[in-house]
Amino acid sequence: MPPKQPEIHRPSLRPRRYGILPEIPHCYLRRAVCRRYNSRKHCYLRCDAEGYINRRAYFLGKRSVCFCRTRRPSEATPACAKRVGDIFDKPQFFVHKDAHVMDTRQGAEGDCWFISSLGCLCVDVQFPKLIAKLCPPEARDEKVGVYGFVFFRDGEWISEIIDDKLYIRAPDYDDCDDERRAVWDRSHSRLDPAVLREEYRKTFQSNSDALFFGSCADPNETWVPLIEKAFAKAHGDFNAIDGGWPGEGIEDLTGGVTTEIVSADILDKDLLWNEGFLRVNKEFLFNSGTRQYGHADPNELGRQGIEDDHAYSLLRAVDYNGNRLCMVKNPWGETEWNGPWSDGSKEWTPEAMKALEHKFGNEGIFWMPYADFLRRYDQIWRTRLFTDDWNIAQHWTTIQVPWAGDYNDTKFEFDLPKPATAVIVLSQLDTRYFMGLTGQYTFQLSFRLHKSGEKQHIIRGYSSGDRSATTEVDLEAGTYEVLLQISGQRFDSLPKVEDVVKQNWLARREKLMSIGLSYDIANAKGQGVESEPEPEPEPTASVMTMTADAAPSAPSEPAVAVDASNVDATGAAGTTVGAAFTVDTEPDPASDEAPWDAVCVVGLKVFTPGMAAAIRVVKPTAAAPAVGKANLDVDDPEKDATEKVAK
Repeated sequence: MPPKQPEIHRPSLRPRRYGILPEIPHCYLRRAVCRRYNSRKHCYLRCDAEGYINRRAYFLGKRSVCFCRTRRPSEATPACAKRVGDIFDKPQFFVHKDAHVMDTRQGAEGDCWFISSLGCLCVDVQFPKLIAKLCPPEARDEKVGVYGFVFFRDGEWISEIIDDKLYIRAPDYDDCDDERRAVWDRSHSRLDPAVLREEYRKTFQSNSDALFFGSCADPNETWVPLIEKAFAKAHGDFNAIDGGWPGEGIEDLTGGVTTEIVSADILDKDLLWNEGFLRVNKEFLFNSGTRQYGHADPNELGRQGIEDDHAYSLLRAVDYNGNRLCMVKNPWGETEWNGPWSDGSKEWTPEAMKALEHKFGNEGIFWMPYADFLRRYDQIWRTRLFTDDWNIAQHWTTIQVPWAGDYNDTKFEFDLPKPATAVIVLSQLDTRYFMGLTGQYTFQLSFRLHKSGEKQHIIRGYSSGDRSATTEVDLEAGTYEVLLQISGQRFDSLPKVEDVVKQNWLARREKLMSIGLSYDIANAKGQGVESEPEPEPEPTASVMTMTADAAPSAPSEPAVAVDASNVDATGAAGTTVGAAFTVDTEPDPASDEAPWDAVCVVGLKVFTPGMAAAIRVVKPTAAAPAVGKANLDVDDPEKDATEKVAK
């Protein structure tokens, strides 16, 4: 048996979906990096500098995992499910011929990160009808009750088909056994029984207010609950979309690339306003989030209407009479900012109301000053959208991740035939859609970009959420190397894949097969055969190329054998509540801890306008072994403090 690997207590600068985030030692708060907005490269960079307090590490170490505030926290489960025609009086997918930003309202699910992303897509400027493209008219039959949606996942568009059954909050009249039924019967005792039952249905089970999960503000509009259901089904069930990062939500809906901005680390706020915020809904989409504060404020008096640990949509940014103003949407569809420029505040005049096209009301949409926006929202996500003249090249492979956080021996290379602005994304698999079969390992990605043969890096890419690290840079023609740094953590409290299969193969067979199929398909991306290079596409065509590379070793957890013929594509997998697998997490006292065996499937995507990059994987072999390890960065927590820094 191999010797037991030493346990490394390494702080994580990114909160994980599972387990408890360890406290960050004070020494790591001093060895810090800062971010600055680079106008030439249009990206946020980290400056290699000692002496700055790492506000990002401190902030992330203290906050809760992801964004998961709910609108109705007291309701545990829905009462029943009914078809759209049985809920709505006059159901319409779009009431006003298209989605509107005032439509979205979050329900009892903790998916404010997703609903806020939907709100960002509703402001049609340079990219119109983004919501309609997810479910075009030819992909839905509202009379029959069948809808087809598309989402972006792991570098490609996937489709999902659903029926029109939606969960509602109140049970049927005959199933209602709480005090509500007794009160209703007493107050309507003089009515005919048939009329009494119909009035009960109209009061508790009709139109948008009856829905348990997300809904539209219009009582007869259906696009929000249906797209939320399709997104939940695409990822397994509603439990799978509870909590997340707002930027990743926009990526899943648009195929864009998100860069995370920490408000406390912005050095040039004027540049961010001019080069970023003023381009909202033109070149970028923005959403933001607040953290969980240490002091409880149940009446929200000190927060001025801004909720803790909650995601918001940034809809507009304007300069009005010397005031920098941001238009923001709370996905709840209610509860607004009550500071300067809030509804009814002294700053508003009839001229301002007309110029900004604003009306007072509690629909969750409000204006606030730019300075207050940066103070209230700790994290901002900027998602770049791509037009048809951008091309995407991508390549996936499987990496054996060491327990030490060194740069990996495997690296990516890509060729640019001419100078271009390149958006570079290093991604791992989106584990949300095979949640439960993720195993005990979690990973955080970063990378360095080098000109081929040069030791000094050009730029570094850092994580923007759980699954990707990104950067954007202007490059000359030539060959470039992407050095990978993948940090892995193992949580023994999480179940192993084989344990999940063993304990659910009989009781949850269909669910296990569905999620297992997703697991197999996802991990197969990194286990293919090297493909032949494809010819360069025409400059005006939008091209996506994807290749995969052979894995260096088999994954530590065996893939689940699945018979795809038994999986119903339109089944109830996406309409099941409380579908978490049953797993006994008690450790076996007689078993020894397994050796470190972390495997991560990663892909490199390079977006370039007017041409496609050629990507390949370079792995050490017996004939061409790796020549030494890439040096760790000067601000890396794992760097030996006694090592001299090369000048």
